[in-house]
Amino acid sequence: MRRLAASLATAVLAAVGAVAVVGQPAAAHGAEVFPGSRQYLCWEDAQTATGQLDPANPACADALAESGPNAYYNWFGNLDSNGAGRTEGYIPDGTICSGGDRGPYDFSAFNAPRTDWPTTHLTAGATYEFQHNNWAEHPGRFDVYVTKEGFDPTEPLGWADLELVGSVTDPPDTGGPGGDNYYYWDVTLPADRTGRHVVFTHWVRSDSTENFYSCSDVVFDGGDGEVTGIGDDAGTAEPPAACPDEAPGAPGDVTAHDVRATQAHVMWGVSQSGCVTGYDVLDAATGDVLAATDGSPMVDLTGLDPGSTYEVTVRSRNDHTGAVSDPTAPASFTTTTTTTTADNAAAAGACTATRTGASACS
Repeated sequence: MRRLAASLATAVLAAVGAVAVVGQPAAAHGAEVFPGSRQYLCWEDAQTATGQLDPANPACADALAESGPNAYYNWFGNLDSNGAGRTEGYIPDGTICSGGDRGPYDFSAFNAPRTDWPTTHLTAGATYEFQHNNWAEHPGRFDVYVTKEGFDPTEPLGWADLELVGSVTDPPDTGGPGGDNYYYWDVTLPADRTGRHVVFTHWVRSDSTENFYSCSDVVFDGGDGEVTGIGDDAGTAEPPAACPDEAPGAPGDVTAHDVRATQAHVMWGVSQSGCVTGYDVLDAATGDVLAATDGSPMVDLTGLDPGSTYEVTVRSRNDHTGAVSDPTAPASFTTTTTTTTADNAAAAGACTATRTGASACS
């Protein structure tokens, strides 16, 4: 068996933020990191010293232009809350890599049939340790598909192109949720594959209907896990210098989702200008900081009071200078009065209160 380590870069840890909560559907993020999925490797390729996105790979650059930065900063959020394990007949051909475009973020550009996506080089018939980031831990099944021999990567990916080559239920992981930990299991790849192919990984949660989707571009050329098409290999220049004196641009509109009795998933638009190293979620009335992230445009607020109305805004930060942007317009949400299992699970997690009545798990 070829055991290949796929480590998430330090930049990923910074960008996904300091806040995560166990036990909430909204936080159940993850994506294939070996072989690297399109959204993950494009995110890696796009990193710069300023925190802005500048992919060198042409497919990644086009995906950024088409789908926008949220799919990058939320590379682990390619999901359908109502997927329920459904495949052919539910997810249309040509939209398999994005799971049918039913998620909270726009991953549609990652369906593009082209031959210049970041690529992992593999050997047909070999056994590899597949790795899937576990930004949140949940029980479930991973189904791995590989395109059939004769697949044309310049044509849209359809279900008739795919062959299920392995499934695993509740595989082990390298550690708790968040950061660079991942689920891992062995997959023996078909021995008859040659040339360029796509590996499709479908994470089917067993504790909810939420599903996750990853397309990984591979070439069967006798390789041993090498990745080409990102970073220096894609022709990128040296990373630009940090922008310590540039004012942070304002974030986009803030919204609240998956509001429950004691928690809410808050998201906002990524700042499109200036030097932004992170974001603060504020109590609109007092200006108190309820939660902070190191680049992620979302956070899960926990420890809220049932049946209560909250009003929040978001501002961008430049931690080099301490400068902050003007806050967004406020968003209001009201928690429900009924406590769910997910509320109880979040309450049992490791949380640090930032103000009375609201906290964020880290």
